[in-house]
Amino acid sequence: MFSRAEIHKGMKVRGNDGHVVGRIVDITEKELIVEKGLLRRHDFAVSFDDVSEVLHGEVVLHHGRDSLFSAPREVEHVQH
Repeated sequence: MFSRAEIHKGMKVRGNDGHVVGRIVDITEKELIVEKGLLRRHDFAVSFDDVSEVLHGEVVLHHGRDSLFSAPREVEHVQH
């Protein structure tokens, strides 16, 4: 179980396989906006329902990084 208050911009997001998916660049009422990639950046909306837990200062999802392209939707890149 987790509290939304534990989640903030800049946190790493990991899949349930332990691999880093990206980092949080924005938070909306229902979703996390996760930036993936170093050179070719893509932002994805991840529902709070997809969050399994917050562990050691990182967000862990119910699914692995490979499903990032099939479950969450890609959104316009957020300039930081």
